Amino acid sequence: MFHNFINTMIPDCTLVTAVYDLSNYNNKYMCRDTFISKMDTLLQTPCYLVIYTDTNCIDIIQEKRSHYKLNHLTKYVVKEFTELPKYVYLDTVIKNRDIYFPSQDKRTGPESHLICCSKIDFILDTLHEKYFNTSKVAWIDANCGKNFEKICNSYKNNTLLQILSMKTEKFHIQIMNACEKKYILDENLKEYYSKYRYIVCGSFFLTGNEIGKKIMNELNRVFEKTTQLGYGHSEEMFYLEILETCKDDIVRTYGDYEDILNNFIIVKNNIHYLCYNVIANYYTCGEYRECYDCCEKIKYHYDHFEIEINYSIYVDILFFKLACTYHFDKLQNAIEKKRFISLIQTNPYIEKEYNEGSSISKNNEKFIFHNIQGGVNLFSNQ
Repeated sequence: MFHNFINTMIPDCTLVTAVYDLSNYNNKYMCRDTFISKMDTLLQTPCYLVIYTDTNCIDIIQEKRSHYKLNHLTKYVVKEFTELPKYVYLDTVIKNRDIYFPSQDKRTGPESHLICCSKIDFILDTLHEKYFNTSKVAWIDANCGKNFEKICNSYKNNTLLQILSMKTEKFHIQIMNACEKKYILDENLKEYYSKYRYIVCGSFFLTGNEIGKKIMNELNRVFEKTTQLGYGHSEEMFYLEILETCKDDIVRTYGDYEDILNNFIIVKNNIHYLCYNVIANYYTCGEYRECYDCCEKIKYHYDHFEIEINYSIYVDILFFKLACTYHFDKLQNAIEKKRFISLIQTNPYIEKEYNEGSSISKNNEKFIFHNIQGGVNLFSNQ
């Protein structure tokens, strides 16, 4: 395999991105030079990199990558926008939007939408061609900013490389919000696309090769279905169905766009957002298993002291875990209750937060834990 002959400092993963100058279609689109300036940190990264681009961008990108002496780790695939498989849907997307496009945004025109959806084909092409014959591929949006500021806080030069070095066969993506599963059904698509629903962060994902093919083919199926039905105004919203149909193949991490690289391995940034947006919304939507899994992942990192302890949030996460188990596993609910009681009896900081009332127990009108032995009545039936 090619990568075995390269220094082991190069991760066993092929990173894929795309750069297209669409400014001639819409003056609201980012111009070429601005776009390429925002990918400079990416071009400096010593990893296998496949760049899909057009003739207007290739020379300057190649020159920059060459300046960093990294062309030997780079594959350039030049295809005009009009040559991409998704281009044939352009007229359909335009017609769809003339009829129904309530989340309209001039910055995300039909051309940029199809480029975003084309990341599916770019990954499939990379997997088929085996450009560097690695065991994994990853996608990253090119305009990630200086020091990857759009997808990372306090970036260090090992942050992305550490993620690319992960050993996995599964598909990893960051979840940023919850959404009711009813929107998977075709009859609910019009309501689903009535507004932009932030579900996943599509700016970056990583996958093993075989599962990657499966997920990308499923995404293409959803793309074609929703486009033909008159919807599909964002590739990120396609994932609601994928998260359900391929759930055993997917590893979820959690956070907002700016937390993607920080939280991809250990969920450690912006925990307040996760608790009171992602977790709370999961519970409100009735997605109790997903809510429990998110709580469990964050609690694991707290328990192993991998993130700074905020006892108020920690107690609220315990409440959510307890509430969720009532809905899908009564035996687990009893176990969680005993664990909660033990923590309160053992740790005075948890006892203090419990007695003074966590954010959730103070706002029962918003988070109703009906019929569970939780909240202020935790000890009532020991």
